[in-house]
Amino acid sequence: MLTFASQPLTVGAITDKEALGCNFAPTSVDLIELRLDALGNDDLVINFAKQHHETIPLLITARDPIEGGLNSLSFELRLEFLQTLLPYASALDVELNNFEAYESLLSEARLKDIKIVLSQHDFKGFDHINTIASLARAQTLGADVAKAAVTLKDPLELTLYESLLADMNDAPFSLMGMGQYGPVSRLLAAQHGSLLNYGYLGKEATAPGQWPAHLLKQVLAHSPRI
Repeated sequence: MLTFASQPLTVGAITDKEALGCNFAPTSVDLIELRLDALGNDDLVINFAKQHHETIPLLITARDPIEGGLNSLSFELRLEFLQTLLPYASALDVELNNFEAYESLLSEARLKDIKIVLSQHDFKGFDHINTIASLARAQTLGADVAKAAVTLKDPLELTLYESLLADMNDAPFSLMGMGQYGPVSRLLAAQHGSLLNYGYLGKEATAPGQWPAHLLKQVLAHSPRI
């Protein structure tokens, strides 16, 4: 069973099926995220999950197209993908805005001791008040990790983002910036206690401003907490 400690964890996100054929050392990342909106749930994906879920915790996600999901998948198809991979999952990420639609799946996940990540993604900008409210709502709804991804467009927003990090409470959270200031914002977040910190496995980032996962893990290992 996956347990969340206080130290920052590195999540290696996969959207590229070619990456499923790579060998992953358990020490290269702390979790692997399978982006099912990109990967689907065919035999290649299922076999990868069967092979790796006992050595590396798997986080499964089938992202809503409104929040950056690929392939414009319907809710019904995303739900099917998540249900298929749920037996191999240590954690499940669904959108905060879709909480009610996923309630049955979330209940099943909790019965299996699968950790719940409730997330919100803003690819247009950074609304400081809305981000605080989203994280608080996710925590109120019982998320094991409340997650928010925002787009940072200028240094002033980066400063406001860091002030938000400094005010976070002790509840587990994951916060990250996207865009030009994405790389530095992700390092700042981890230093301030962001629990899940996303890099990519494979050839392409899964979000703007994302680090390669192995490099992010190396950097975090030598980055002091603020």
